Amino acid sequence: MAALLLGVMTGALPAQAGAPREAPGCDFRWECQLGTHAFSVSFDSESDDCTEDDMRVSVDVAGRRSGLSLKKAWYSSISNIANGESICSLPGEAPARAGPVSAFAVGPQQALVFFTTSGRPGYDSVGVMLLDVATGKLLDARQGLGESKEPTVAVLKTRTGFKLRLVKEHLPEVRCDCSAAFADAWMSVEVVNSHIKIRWM
Repeated sequence: MAALLLGVMTGALPAQAGAPREAPGCDFRWECQLGTHAFSVSFDSESDDCTEDDMRVSVDVAGRRSGLSLKKAWYSSISNIANGESICSLPGEAPARAGPVSAFAVGPQQALVFFTTSGRPGYDSVGVMLLDVATGKLLDARQGLGESKEPTVAVLKTRTGFKLRLVKEHLPEVRCDCSAAFADAWMSVEVVNSHIKIRWM
């Protein structure tokens, strides 16, 4: 009910929410390089229809594809618009500081990858996964870090990890059909002993 109300209040419909959608065709792939490790991350819809929320995620390392144990959803990239250096790009493009993918090295063979899943008719949800890029193994994942009020999510690099702004609480005292009724705050995302640690800042 809250999600439906949120969608009506904010107008965050699928065409607006989260990062740019990779439709038509739904499926998309990231090509990545971390040191000597080349790998790719693929997002494929079983029906070739994003609105079915049936996209699966897999990692390809040296021609070996491994499906990841993430829930099926309508996935999208988060553009890298902040101060981190991405290790991934879309096919045919070179990784760049300002690029279409927020994927970052957090060790010699570990990558922290941010993404969104559709929260229509409300805000999109931001998630993150930790990959072993040498084996393609999913080490950890947080698929529901929180919702973003903004259609563009900025993932900032910090001294110990990363941070981004997400909705922290709904303010029932605010009587308006507006985003002011939802308070956001900084969330810290760090990797400790091959596990993702999060906390509000």
